[in-house]
Amino acid sequence: MLLGPNNAGKSTYLEALDLALHSGLGRPRRPPDELEYYGRTPAPDGFRIEVTLGALDRRFMAAVRNHLEGWDERANSVVAEVDGAGIETVVRVRVCGTEDFDLIHEFAKDESESARFGPRLRREIGWMYDGRSRDPAWQMTFHRGGVLDRLFDDTELADALGIVREAMRDGATGFAHDRAVEDVLKEVGADLHRLSLLAAELLPGFELGGVSEREILQMLRLALPDPAGFRIPLSRQGRGVQRLLLVASLLRLARSDTERPPIGAFEEPEEALEPTRQAQMAEMIVGLADQGGQVFVVTHSPDIVRAFGADDLILVSDQPRGQATQLRNTLGTRSRRGYERFLDGAVARALFCRVPVLVEGPGDCAVMGVFWDALAREGHVGGRYPLGLEFVNCEGAGNQPSLAQLLCEARKPVAAWIELDRNDTIKAIRDGGHCAAVVLYPHDRRFHKLEGALVHAYPVDALAHAMSAVAHARGIAGKEQRDDLYSRFPHEDLSDEIKSTAKSANGIAQMLGVLSEEAARDLIAEALVSDGRFAPFEIKNNRQARLFAEALVSRAGVADAFRAPMVSLDSWIAGGCRPKSDEITMPLS
Repeated sequence: MLLGPNNAGKSTYLEALDLALHSGLGRPRRPPDELEYYGRTPAPDGFRIEVTLGALDRRFMAAVRNHLEGWDERANSVVAEVDGAGIETVVRVRVCGTEDFDLIHEFAKDESESARFGPRLRREIGWMYDGRSRDPAWQMTFHRGGVLDRLFDDTELADALGIVREAMRDGATGFAHDRAVEDVLKEVGADLHRLSLLAAELLPGFELGGVSEREILQMLRLALPDPAGFRIPLSRQGRGVQRLLLVASLLRLARSDTERPPIGAFEEPEEALEPTRQAQMAEMIVGLADQGGQVFVVTHSPDIVRAFGADDLILVSDQPRGQATQLRNTLGTRSRRGYERFLDGAVARALFCRVPVLVEGPGDCAVMGVFWDALAREGHVGGRYPLGLEFVNCEGAGNQPSLAQLLCEARKPVAAWIELDRNDTIKAIRDGGHCAAVVLYPHDRRFHKLEGALVHAYPVDALAHAMSAVAHARGIAGKEQRDDLYSRFPHEDLSDEIKSTAKSANGIAQMLGVLSEEAARDLIAEALVSDGRFAPFEIKNNRQARLFAEALVSRAGVADAFRAPMVSLDSWIAGGCRPKSDEITMPLS
Protein backbone atom coordinates (compact mmCIF):
# COMPACT_ATOMS: atom_id res chain seq x y z
CA MET A 1 0.00 0.00 0.00
CA LEU A 2 1.67 3.22 -1.18
CA LEU A 3 0.55 6.47 0.44
CA GLY A 4 1.75 9.99 -0.20
CA PRO A 5 0.83 13.40 -1.60
CA ASN A 6 0.01 14.03 -5.23
CA ASN A 7 2.97 13.88 -7.62
CA ALA A 8 5.17 12.12 -5.08
CA GLY A 9 5.79 9.29 -7.55
CA LYS A 10 3.41 6.58 -6.30
CA SER A 11 1.94 5.80 -9.71
CA THR A 12 5.44 5.82 -11.18
CA TYR A 13 6.28 2.78 -9.04
CA LEU A 14 3.34 0.89 -10.58
CA GLU A 15 4.24 2.03 -14.09
CA ALA A 16 7.82 0.83 -13.54
CA LEU A 17 6.59 -2.58 -12.44
CA ASP A 18 4.31 -2.73 -15.49
CA LEU A 19 7.23 -1.91 -17.79
CA ALA A 20 9.20 -4.79 -16.27
CA LEU A 21 6.47 -7.44 -15.91
CA HIS A 22 3.89 -6.82 -18.65
CA SER A 23 4.08 -9.81 -21.00
CA GLY A 24 3.48 -7.81 -24.16
CA LEU A 25 0.56 -10.12 -24.97
CA GLY A 26 -3.07 -9.10 -24.91
CA ARG A 27 -3.45 -5.78 -23.12
CA PRO A 28 -1.91 -3.07 -25.27
CA ARG A 29 0.78 -0.94 -23.71
CA ARG A 30 1.97 2.18 -25.44
CA PRO A 31 5.62 2.13 -26.53
CA PRO A 32 8.09 3.99 -24.29
CA ASP A 33 8.74 7.66 -24.94
CA GLU A 34 11.08 10.26 -23.48
CA LEU A 35 8.92 10.61 -20.34
CA GLU A 36 10.01 7.11 -19.30
CA TYR A 37 13.60 8.38 -18.96
CA TYR A 38 15.09 10.36 -16.10
CA GLY A 39 15.24 14.03 -17.03
CA ARG A 40 13.72 13.08 -20.40
CA THR A 41 17.20 12.09 -21.56
CA PRO A 42 17.31 8.68 -23.33
CA ALA A 43 21.00 8.89 -24.17
CA PRO A 44 23.49 7.59 -23.27
CA ASP A 45 22.39 5.18 -20.53
CA GLY A 46 18.62 4.84 -20.98
CA PHE A 47 16.98 3.33 -17.90
CA ARG A 48 16.96 0.03 -16.02
CA ILE A 49 14.23 -1.33 -13.75
CA GLU A 50 15.03 -4.44 -11.73
CA VAL A 51 12.51 -6.69 -9.94
CA THR A 52 13.18 -9.61 -7.59
CA LEU A 53 10.55 -12.36 -7.87
CA GLY A 54 9.99 -14.83 -5.03
CA ALA A 55 7.39 -17.49 -4.09
CA LEU A 56 8.20 -19.23 -7.38
CA ASP A 57 6.19 -22.28 -8.43
CA ARG A 58 7.98 -25.44 -9.54
CA ARG A 59 6.99 -25.10 -13.19
CA PHE A 60 8.43 -21.59 -13.40
CA MET A 61 11.61 -22.56 -11.48
CA ALA A 62 12.20 -25.41 -13.91
CA ALA A 63 11.94 -22.99 -16.84
CA VAL A 64 14.41 -20.49 -15.32
CA ARG A 65 16.64 -22.91 -13.39
CA ASN A 66 19.87 -21.42 -14.79
CA HIS A 67 18.97 -17.96 -13.49
CA LEU A 68 17.94 -18.76 -9.90
CA GLU A 69 19.49 -16.96 -6.91
CA GLY A 70 18.87 -16.75 -3.15
CA TRP A 71 17.24 -14.06 -1.02
CA ASP A 72 18.30 -13.51 2.57
CA GLU A 73 15.36 -11.76 4.24
CA ARG A 74 17.37 -10.90 7.35
CA ALA A 75 20.04 -9.13 5.32
CA ASN A 76 17.48 -7.85 2.80
CA SER A 77 19.75 -8.80 -0.06
CA VAL A 78 20.45 -11.36 -2.80
CA VAL A 79 23.04 -14.04 -1.99
CA ALA A 80 24.83 -16.50 -4.23
CA GLU A 81 23.62 -19.63 -2.40
CA VAL A 82 20.11 -20.80 -3.25
CA ASP A 83 19.94 -23.25 -0.35
CA GLY A 84 20.41 -22.51 3.33
CA ALA A 85 18.58 -21.47 6.46
CA GLY A 86 16.38 -18.45 5.86
CA ILE A 87 17.26 -18.32 2.15
CA GLU A 88 14.41 -18.12 -0.38
CA THR A 89 14.83 -19.08 -4.04
CA VAL A 90 14.28 -16.04 -6.25
CA VAL A 91 14.97 -14.82 -9.76
CA ARG A 92 15.95 -11.26 -10.66
CA VAL A 93 14.65 -9.80 -13.91
CA ARG A 94 14.96 -6.39 -15.45
CA VAL A 95 13.78 -4.24 -18.31
CA CYS A 96 16.18 -1.83 -19.98
CA GLY A 97 15.11 1.13 -22.07
CA THR A 98 17.65 1.95 -24.76
CA GLU A 99 18.38 5.36 -26.22
CA ASP A 100 16.43 4.19 -29.30
CA PHE A 101 13.26 3.71 -27.17
CA ASP A 102 13.47 -0.09 -27.36
CA LEU A 103 12.61 -2.29 -24.36
CA ILE A 104 14.90 -5.23 -23.57
CA HIS A 105 13.67 -7.80 -21.02
CA GLU A 106 16.38 -9.96 -19.54
CA PHE A 107 17.53 -11.87 -16.48
CA ALA A 108 19.62 -9.79 -14.10
CA LYS A 109 21.88 -12.45 -12.63
CA ASP A 110 25.50 -11.76 -13.64
CA GLU A 111 26.04 -15.33 -14.84
CA SER A 112 22.91 -15.11 -17.01
CA GLU A 113 24.80 -12.80 -19.36
CA SER A 114 21.65 -10.80 -20.15
CA ALA A 115 19.65 -13.86 -21.30
CA ARG A 116 16.24 -12.89 -22.70
CA PHE A 117 13.24 -12.88 -20.35
CA GLY A 118 10.62 -13.40 -23.05
CA PRO A 119 6.83 -12.85 -23.23
CA ARG A 120 5.96 -16.49 -22.53
CA LEU A 121 7.87 -16.47 -19.24
CA ARG A 122 6.60 -13.02 -18.30
CA ARG A 123 3.05 -14.25 -18.76
CA GLU A 124 3.71 -17.00 -16.20
CA ILE A 125 4.16 -14.35 -13.50
CA GLY A 126 0.43 -13.50 -13.50
CA TRP A 127 0.94 -9.72 -13.53
CA MET A 128 -2.22 -7.56 -13.81
CA TYR A 129 -2.25 -3.75 -13.75
CA ASP A 130 -5.41 -1.71 -13.22
CA GLY A 131 -4.34 1.92 -13.54
CA ARG A 132 -6.40 5.06 -14.04
CA SER A 133 -5.66 5.08 -17.77
CA ARG A 134 -6.46 1.36 -18.06
CA ASP A 135 -9.86 -0.15 -18.87
CA PRO A 136 -11.11 -2.63 -16.25
CA ALA A 137 -13.67 -4.02 -18.71
CA TRP A 138 -10.85 -4.91 -21.13
CA GLN A 139 -9.41 -7.36 -18.59
CA MET A 140 -12.79 -9.14 -18.58
CA THR A 141 -12.57 -10.06 -22.29
CA PHE A 142 -10.85 -13.01 -23.95
CA HIS A 143 -7.78 -11.05 -24.98
CA ARG A 144 -4.67 -13.10 -24.37
CA GLY A 145 -3.33 -12.61 -20.86
CA GLY A 146 -6.47 -10.90 -19.55
CA VAL A 147 -8.23 -12.02 -16.37
CA LEU A 148 -11.15 -13.63 -18.21
CA ASP A 149 -8.67 -15.46 -20.46
CA ARG A 150 -6.88 -16.78 -17.37
CA LEU A 151 -10.15 -17.83 -15.70
CA PHE A 152 -10.81 -20.16 -18.65
CA ASP A 153 -7.18 -21.25 -19.08
CA ASP A 154 -7.79 -24.85 -18.02
CA THR A 155 -11.29 -25.14 -19.49
CA GLU A 156 -11.91 -27.17 -22.64
CA LEU A 157 -13.77 -24.73 -24.88
CA ALA A 158 -13.88 -26.70 -28.16
CA ASP A 159 -17.51 -27.80 -27.81
CA ALA A 160 -18.70 -24.36 -26.67
CA LEU A 161 -16.84 -22.70 -29.54
CA GLY A 162 -18.38 -25.23 -31.92
CA ILE A 163 -21.81 -24.00 -30.86
CA VAL A 164 -20.84 -20.41 -31.62
CA ARG A 165 -19.29 -21.40 -34.96
CA GLU A 166 -22.42 -23.35 -35.97
CA ALA A 167 -24.61 -20.41 -35.01
CA MET A 168 -22.43 -18.13 -37.12
CA ARG A 169 -22.78 -20.54 -40.09
CA ASP A 170 -26.55 -20.57 -39.67
CA GLY A 171 -26.46 -16.79 -39.43
CA ALA A 172 -24.54 -16.54 -42.71
CA THR A 173 -27.14 -18.77 -44.42
CA GLY A 174 -29.98 -16.74 -42.95
CA PHE A 175 -28.32 -13.54 -44.12
CA ALA A 176 -28.30 -14.81 -47.71
CA HIS A 177 -32.03 -15.64 -47.53
CA ASP A 178 -33.05 -12.13 -46.56
CA ARG A 179 -35.22 -10.68 -49.38
CA ALA A 180 -33.11 -7.56 -49.92
CA VAL A 181 -29.86 -9.57 -49.89
CA GLU A 182 -31.37 -12.22 -52.18
CA ASP A 183 -32.33 -9.58 -54.77
CA VAL A 184 -28.71 -8.45 -55.01
CA LEU A 185 -27.49 -12.06 -55.18
CA LYS A 186 -29.84 -12.75 -58.09
CA GLU A 187 -28.23 -9.90 -60.00
CA VAL A 188 -24.76 -11.22 -59.21
CA GLY A 189 -25.95 -14.73 -60.18
CA ALA A 190 -27.16 -13.47 -63.57
CA ASP A 191 -23.70 -12.11 -64.26
CA LEU A 192 -22.17 -15.44 -63.31
CA HIS A 193 -24.61 -17.30 -65.59
CA ARG A 194 -23.55 -15.19 -68.57
CA LEU A 195 -19.93 -15.95 -67.78
CA SER A 196 -20.77 -19.69 -67.54
CA LEU A 197 -19.40 -19.74 -64.00
CA LEU A 198 -22.67 -20.82 -62.40
CA ALA A 199 -25.54 -23.01 -63.47
CA ALA A 200 -28.73 -21.13 -64.35
CA GLU A 201 -30.78 -22.55 -61.50
CA LEU A 202 -28.22 -21.71 -58.79
CA LEU A 203 -27.49 -18.54 -56.82
CA PRO A 204 -24.34 -17.50 -54.92
CA GLY A 205 -24.61 -17.37 -51.10
CA PHE A 206 -22.53 -16.74 -47.97
CA GLU A 207 -20.67 -18.97 -45.58
CA LEU A 208 -18.60 -18.34 -42.46
CA GLY A 209 -15.05 -17.34 -43.30
CA GLY A 210 -11.97 -18.74 -41.67
CA VAL A 211 -12.38 -17.56 -38.09
CA SER A 212 -9.95 -18.85 -35.50
CA GLU A 213 -10.98 -19.88 -32.00
CA ARG A 214 -9.14 -16.86 -30.60
CA GLU A 215 -11.06 -14.50 -32.91
CA ILE A 216 -14.37 -16.05 -31.88
CA LEU A 217 -13.48 -15.66 -28.21
CA GLN A 218 -12.47 -12.04 -28.68
CA MET A 219 -15.84 -11.27 -30.25
CA LEU A 220 -17.58 -12.38 -27.06
CA ARG A 221 -18.35 -9.74 -24.45
CA LEU A 222 -19.29 -10.38 -20.84
CA ALA A 223 -22.76 -8.92 -20.16
CA LEU A 224 -24.82 -8.55 -16.98
CA PRO A 225 -28.64 -8.80 -16.98
CA ASP A 226 -30.49 -5.88 -15.44
CA PRO A 227 -33.72 -6.30 -13.38
CA ALA A 228 -35.79 -5.96 -16.57
CA GLY A 229 -33.91 -8.89 -18.13
CA PHE A 230 -31.91 -6.91 -20.67
CA ARG A 231 -28.25 -7.83 -21.07
CA ILE A 232 -25.97 -4.83 -20.58
CA PRO A 233 -22.34 -5.29 -21.74
CA LEU A 234 -19.78 -4.90 -18.99
CA SER A 235 -18.14 -2.11 -20.99
CA ARG A 236 -21.35 -0.07 -20.54
CA GLN A 237 -21.57 -0.68 -16.80
CA GLY A 238 -20.25 1.87 -14.29
CA ARG A 239 -16.48 1.93 -13.78
CA GLY A 240 -17.00 0.99 -10.14
CA VAL A 241 -18.91 -2.15 -11.15
CA GLN A 242 -16.19 -3.02 -13.66
CA ARG A 243 -13.48 -2.76 -11.02
CA LEU A 244 -15.42 -4.76 -8.41
CA LEU A 245 -15.97 -7.58 -10.90
CA LEU A 246 -12.32 -7.44 -11.97
CA VAL A 247 -11.05 -7.82 -8.40
CA ALA A 248 -13.63 -10.53 -7.64
CA SER A 249 -12.36 -12.46 -10.67
CA LEU A 250 -8.74 -12.03 -9.57
CA LEU A 251 -9.70 -13.33 -6.14
CA ARG A 252 -11.25 -16.39 -7.79
CA LEU A 253 -8.03 -16.87 -9.79
CA ALA A 254 -5.98 -16.73 -6.60
CA ARG A 255 -8.14 -19.47 -5.06
CA SER A 256 -8.09 -21.72 -8.10
CA ASP A 257 -4.55 -21.25 -9.45
CA THR A 258 -2.39 -21.90 -6.41
CA GLU A 259 0.74 -22.48 -8.52
CA ARG A 260 0.45 -19.12 -10.29
CA PRO A 261 -1.37 -16.66 -7.99
CA PRO A 262 -1.85 -13.18 -9.47
CA ILE A 263 0.28 -10.13 -8.78
CA GLY A 264 -2.12 -7.20 -9.00
CA ALA A 265 -1.39 -3.47 -9.10
CA PHE A 266 -4.28 -1.08 -8.43
CA GLU A 267 -4.10 2.66 -8.91
CA GLU A 268 -6.76 4.44 -6.83
CA PRO A 269 -9.19 1.50 -6.64
CA GLU A 270 -11.63 3.79 -4.81
CA GLU A 271 -12.44 5.56 -8.08
CA ALA A 272 -16.23 5.65 -8.77
CA LEU A 273 -17.04 3.78 -5.55
CA GLU A 274 -19.03 5.06 -2.57
CA PRO A 275 -17.40 4.60 0.87
CA THR A 276 -19.14 1.32 1.69
CA ARG A 277 -18.07 -0.13 -1.66
CA GLN A 278 -14.54 1.19 -1.09
CA ALA A 279 -14.39 -0.84 2.14
CA GLN A 280 -15.68 -3.87 0.22
CA MET A 281 -13.07 -3.33 -2.50
CA ALA A 282 -10.32 -3.09 0.13
CA GLU A 283 -11.37 -6.38 1.75
CA MET A 284 -11.31 -8.09 -1.65
CA ILE A 285 -7.85 -6.73 -2.47
CA VAL A 286 -6.54 -7.89 0.92
CA GLY A 287 -8.19 -11.25 0.16
CA LEU A 288 -5.94 -11.58 -2.90
CA ALA A 289 -2.89 -11.48 -0.63
CA ASP A 290 -4.53 -13.82 1.88
CA GLN A 291 -5.02 -16.36 -0.93
CA GLY A 292 -1.32 -16.27 -1.82
CA GLY A 293 -1.27 -13.43 -4.32
CA GLN A 294 0.49 -10.09 -4.04
CA VAL A 295 -0.93 -6.60 -4.40
CA PHE A 296 0.43 -3.11 -4.94
CA VAL A 297 -2.08 -0.36 -4.18
CA VAL A 298 -1.91 3.41 -4.58
CA THR A 299 -4.76 5.17 -2.81
CA HIS A 300 -6.02 8.46 -1.41
CA SER A 301 -8.88 6.84 0.50
CA PRO A 302 -8.83 6.23 4.28
CA ASP A 303 -11.50 3.55 3.71
CA ILE A 304 -9.03 1.58 1.58
CA VAL A 305 -6.13 2.10 4.01
CA ARG A 306 -8.10 0.79 7.00
CA ALA A 307 -8.10 -2.72 5.54
CA PHE A 308 -4.29 -2.91 5.70
CA GLY A 309 -1.90 -3.40 8.58
CA ALA A 310 0.95 -1.08 9.48
CA ASP A 311 3.50 -3.49 7.97
CA ASP A 312 1.76 -3.17 4.58
CA LEU A 313 2.21 0.59 4.29
CA ILE A 314 4.88 2.45 2.34
CA LEU A 315 4.88 6.24 2.64
CA VAL A 316 6.09 7.99 -0.50
CA SER A 317 7.38 11.54 -0.01
CA ASP A 318 7.30 14.41 -2.47
CA GLN A 319 10.23 16.09 -0.68
CA PRO A 320 12.42 14.53 -1.98
CA ARG A 321 10.15 13.09 -4.62
CA GLY A 322 9.75 9.33 -4.61
CA GLN A 323 11.56 8.62 -1.33
CA ALA A 324 9.83 5.64 0.29
CA THR A 325 9.53 4.71 3.98
CA GLN A 326 8.38 1.19 4.87
CA LEU A 327 6.58 1.32 8.21
CA ARG A 328 7.54 -2.28 8.98
CA ASN A 329 11.13 -1.02 9.29
CA THR A 330 10.41 2.07 11.40
CA LEU A 331 7.49 1.41 13.77
CA GLY A 332 8.13 0.04 17.24
CA THR A 333 5.82 -2.36 19.10
CA ARG A 334 3.91 0.42 20.88
CA SER A 335 3.33 2.33 17.66
CA ARG A 336 2.04 -0.79 15.91
CA ARG A 337 -0.55 -1.18 18.65
CA GLY A 338 -1.36 2.51 18.30
CA TYR A 339 -1.85 2.10 14.55
CA GLU A 340 -4.57 -0.50 15.10
CA ARG A 341 -6.12 1.48 17.94
CA PHE A 342 -6.45 4.77 16.05
CA LEU A 343 -6.99 3.34 12.57
CA ASP A 344 -10.61 4.46 12.37
CA GLY A 345 -9.71 7.99 13.43
CA ALA A 346 -6.57 10.04 13.45
CA VAL A 347 -4.02 7.68 11.90
CA ALA A 348 -5.63 7.28 8.48
CA ARG A 349 -5.87 11.06 8.05
CA ALA A 350 -2.47 11.87 9.50
CA LEU A 351 -0.64 9.43 7.23
CA PHE A 352 -2.00 11.20 4.15
CA CYS A 353 -0.80 14.69 5.05
CA ARG A 354 2.72 16.08 4.88
CA VAL A 355 2.64 17.97 8.21
CA PRO A 356 0.21 16.66 10.86
CA VAL A 357 -0.67 19.10 13.68
CA LEU A 358 -2.19 17.12 16.54
CA VAL A 359 -5.08 18.75 18.41
CA GLU A 360 -7.40 17.42 21.10
CA GLY A 361 -10.79 17.09 19.41
CA PRO A 362 -13.05 17.85 16.42
CA GLY A 363 -13.82 21.37 17.64
CA ASP A 364 -10.13 22.23 17.74
CA CYS A 365 -9.70 20.88 14.18
CA ALA A 366 -12.51 23.04 12.84
CA VAL A 367 -11.51 26.27 14.59
CA MET A 368 -7.82 25.97 13.72
CA GLY A 369 -8.65 25.18 10.10
CA VAL A 370 -10.91 28.22 9.73
CA PHE A 371 -8.35 30.54 11.34
CA TRP A 372 -5.47 29.20 9.23
CA ASP A 373 -7.48 29.57 6.01
CA ALA A 374 -8.40 33.15 6.93
CA LEU A 375 -4.74 33.99 7.53
CA ALA A 376 -3.82 32.32 4.23
CA ARG A 377 -6.33 34.50 2.36
CA GLU A 378 -4.69 37.55 3.91
CA GLY A 379 -1.23 36.29 2.91
CA HIS A 380 0.10 35.83 6.46
CA VAL A 381 0.62 32.06 6.07
CA GLY A 382 0.71 29.58 3.21
CA GLY A 383 -2.40 27.64 2.25
CA ARG A 384 -3.07 24.47 4.21
CA TYR A 385 -3.44 22.28 1.14
CA PRO A 386 -0.33 23.45 -0.75
CA LEU A 387 1.65 23.05 2.49
CA GLY A 388 0.17 19.62 3.14
CA LEU A 389 -0.77 20.73 6.67
CA GLU A 390 -3.64 18.98 8.44
CA PHE A 391 -5.08 19.58 11.91
CA VAL A 392 -5.60 16.03 13.20
CA ASN A 393 -8.32 15.16 15.71
CA CYS A 394 -6.69 12.94 18.36
CA GLU A 395 -10.04 12.28 20.10
CA GLY A 396 -8.66 13.34 23.46
CA ALA A 397 -5.49 15.02 24.71
CA GLY A 398 -4.32 11.75 26.25
CA ASN A 399 -3.87 10.27 22.78
CA GLN A 400 -1.56 13.02 21.54
CA PRO A 401 1.73 11.56 22.88
CA SER A 402 1.20 8.06 21.42
CA LEU A 403 0.06 9.44 18.07
CA ALA A 404 3.07 11.76 18.03
CA GLN A 405 5.38 8.76 18.58
CA LEU A 406 3.67 6.72 15.83
CA LEU A 407 3.86 9.52 13.26
CA CYS A 408 7.43 10.41 14.23
CA GLU A 409 8.47 6.79 13.69
CA ALA A 410 6.68 7.00 10.32
CA ARG A 411 9.10 9.90 9.66
CA LYS A 412 6.47 12.60 9.63
CA PRO A 413 7.39 16.08 10.95
CA VAL A 414 4.86 16.22 13.80
CA ALA A 415 3.52 19.32 15.54
CA ALA A 416 1.12 19.38 18.50
CA TRP A 417 -1.19 22.11 19.84
CA ILE A 418 -1.60 21.27 23.53
CA GLU A 419 -4.14 22.45 26.09
CA LEU A 420 -2.70 23.09 29.53
CA ASP A 421 -5.39 21.39 31.61
CA ARG A 422 -3.57 18.07 31.10
CA ASN A 423 -0.11 18.26 32.71
CA ASP A 424 0.46 14.55 32.01
CA THR A 425 0.05 15.18 28.27
CA ILE A 426 2.55 18.04 28.29
CA LYS A 427 5.07 15.97 30.25
CA ALA A 428 4.67 12.96 27.93
CA ILE A 429 5.11 15.16 24.84
CA ARG A 430 8.21 16.80 26.28
CA ASP A 431 9.75 13.56 27.56
CA GLY A 432 9.02 11.66 24.35
CA GLY A 433 10.63 14.23 22.06
CA HIS A 434 8.55 13.06 19.10
CA CYS A 435 7.11 16.48 18.22
CA ALA A 436 9.25 18.71 16.06
CA ALA A 437 7.12 21.72 17.05
CA VAL A 438 4.83 22.34 20.03
CA VAL A 439 2.25 25.10 20.56
CA LEU A 440 1.04 25.66 24.14
CA TYR A 441 -2.01 27.53 25.32
CA PRO A 442 -1.29 30.48 27.68
CA HIS A 443 -0.46 29.51 31.26
CA ASP A 444 -3.28 31.65 32.68
CA ARG A 445 -6.01 29.17 33.71
CA ARG A 446 -8.66 31.24 31.94
CA PHE A 447 -6.92 30.60 28.61
CA HIS A 448 -5.62 27.04 28.91
CA LYS A 449 -8.33 25.40 26.76
CA LEU A 450 -9.79 26.22 23.34
CA GLU A 451 -13.04 27.68 24.63
CA GLY A 452 -11.27 29.80 27.24
CA ALA A 453 -8.74 31.07 24.72
CA LEU A 454 -11.49 32.03 22.26
CA VAL A 455 -13.59 33.74 24.91
CA HIS A 456 -10.73 35.87 26.22
CA ALA A 457 -9.17 36.60 22.81
CA TYR A 458 -12.28 38.14 21.18
CA PRO A 459 -14.55 41.10 21.93
CA VAL A 460 -17.81 40.21 23.66
CA ASP A 461 -19.95 41.49 20.77
CA ALA A 462 -18.07 39.21 18.31
CA LEU A 463 -18.56 36.25 20.65
CA ALA A 464 -22.29 37.04 20.95
CA HIS A 465 -22.56 37.20 17.16
CA ALA A 466 -20.82 33.81 16.83
CA MET A 467 -23.00 32.20 19.51
CA SER A 468 -26.13 33.36 17.75
CA ALA A 469 -24.83 32.00 14.42
CA VAL A 470 -24.27 28.55 15.95
CA ALA A 471 -27.69 28.44 17.63
CA HIS A 472 -29.56 29.63 14.54
CA ALA A 473 -27.79 27.00 12.42
CA ARG A 474 -29.11 24.37 14.82
CA GLY A 475 -32.65 25.70 14.41
CA ILE A 476 -32.85 27.22 17.90
CA ALA A 477 -35.00 30.36 18.05
CA GLY A 478 -33.98 33.59 19.73
CA LYS A 479 -36.19 33.06 22.78
CA GLU A 480 -34.70 29.62 23.44
CA GLN A 481 -31.22 31.11 23.13
CA ARG A 482 -32.01 33.84 25.64
CA ASP A 483 -33.70 31.40 28.04
CA ASP A 484 -30.67 29.09 28.04
CA LEU A 485 -28.26 31.95 28.60
CA TYR A 486 -30.45 33.47 31.32
CA SER A 487 -30.52 30.10 33.16
CA ARG A 488 -26.72 30.31 33.42
CA PHE A 489 -26.67 33.84 34.96
CA PRO A 490 -25.10 34.21 38.42
CA HIS A 491 -28.50 35.13 39.87
CA GLU A 492 -27.38 35.34 43.50
CA ASP A 493 -24.90 38.08 42.57
CA LEU A 494 -27.30 40.22 40.54
CA SER A 495 -29.99 42.69 41.51
CA ASP A 496 -33.60 42.19 40.47
CA GLU A 497 -33.36 45.21 38.17
CA ILE A 498 -30.37 43.75 36.27
CA LYS A 499 -32.08 40.36 35.99
CA SER A 500 -35.24 41.99 34.69
CA THR A 501 -33.27 43.96 32.10
CA ALA A 502 -31.46 40.83 31.00
CA LYS A 503 -34.67 38.85 30.70
CA SER A 504 -36.28 41.47 28.47
CA ALA A 505 -33.15 42.02 26.36
CA ASN A 506 -33.40 41.87 22.59
CA GLY A 507 -30.70 39.40 21.62
CA ILE A 508 -27.63 37.79 23.20
CA ALA A 509 -25.37 40.83 22.92
CA GLN A 510 -27.85 43.00 24.83
CA MET A 511 -28.23 40.34 27.52
CA LEU A 512 -24.49 40.11 28.02
CA GLY A 513 -24.31 43.91 28.15
CA VAL A 514 -25.93 43.98 31.61
CA LEU A 515 -22.97 42.08 33.06
CA SER A 516 -19.43 43.17 33.70
CA GLU A 517 -17.03 42.16 30.94
CA GLU A 518 -15.38 39.52 33.12
CA ALA A 519 -18.74 38.03 34.16
CA ALA A 520 -19.92 38.05 30.52
CA ARG A 521 -16.82 36.17 29.39
CA ASP A 522 -17.19 33.60 32.17
CA LEU A 523 -20.82 33.10 31.16
CA ILE A 524 -19.90 32.61 27.49
CA ALA A 525 -17.16 30.11 28.39
CA GLU A 526 -19.68 28.06 30.34
CA ALA A 527 -22.22 28.19 27.49
CA LEU A 528 -19.72 26.97 24.88
CA VAL A 529 -18.98 23.76 26.79
CA SER A 530 -21.53 20.96 26.93
CA ASP A 531 -22.60 20.26 30.51
CA GLY A 532 -24.88 17.32 29.87
CA ARG A 533 -28.01 19.37 29.23
CA PHE A 534 -29.47 21.18 26.26
CA ALA A 535 -26.60 23.40 25.04
CA PRO A 536 -27.48 25.55 22.02
CA PHE A 537 -24.04 27.22 21.95
CA GLU A 538 -21.81 24.17 22.43
CA ILE A 539 -18.85 24.01 19.97
CA LYS A 540 -17.40 20.57 20.68
CA ASN A 541 -18.62 19.25 17.33
CA ASN A 542 -16.88 19.98 14.04
CA ARG A 543 -19.76 21.77 12.32
CA GLN A 544 -20.70 24.01 15.26
CA ALA A 545 -17.07 24.89 15.92
CA ARG A 546 -16.55 25.76 12.25
CA LEU A 547 -19.63 28.01 12.19
CA PHE A 548 -18.51 29.69 15.42
CA ALA A 549 -15.01 30.36 14.08
CA GLU A 550 -16.31 31.64 10.72
CA ALA A 551 -18.61 34.07 12.51
CA LEU A 552 -15.72 35.31 14.66
CA VAL A 553 -13.52 35.85 11.60
CA SER A 554 -16.28 37.70 9.76
CA ARG A 555 -16.75 40.08 12.70
CA ALA A 556 -13.24 40.49 14.13
CA GLY A 557 -10.70 38.57 11.99
CA VAL A 558 -8.18 36.16 13.56
CA ALA A 559 -7.19 37.16 17.08
CA ASP A 560 -3.48 37.63 17.75
CA ALA A 561 -3.55 34.79 20.31
CA PHE A 562 -4.05 32.41 17.36
CA ARG A 563 -2.40 34.45 14.63
CA ALA A 564 1.05 34.58 16.24
CA PRO A 565 1.57 30.81 16.75
CA MET A 566 0.18 30.03 13.29
CA VAL A 567 2.62 32.44 11.67
CA SER A 568 5.39 30.75 13.70
CA LEU A 569 4.25 27.31 12.50
CA ASP A 570 4.22 28.55 8.91
CA SER A 571 7.81 29.78 9.30
CA TRP A 572 8.79 26.42 10.80
CA ILE A 573 7.32 24.59 7.78
CA ALA A 574 9.00 27.00 5.35
CA GLY A 575 12.31 26.23 7.10
CA GLY A 576 11.99 22.52 6.35
CA CYS A 577 10.19 21.43 9.57
CA ARG A 578 13.44 21.20 11.48
CA PRO A 579 13.13 19.96 15.08
CA LYS A 580 12.93 22.92 17.48
CA SER A 581 14.14 22.97 21.04
CA ASP A 582 11.85 25.82 22.07
CA GLU A 583 8.04 25.81 22.36
CA ILE A 584 5.56 28.32 20.95
CA THR A 585 3.24 29.77 23.57
CA MET A 586 0.06 31.56 22.53
CA PRO A 587 0.29 35.22 23.59
CA LEU A 588 -2.21 36.73 26.00
CA SER A 589 -4.60 39.17 24.30
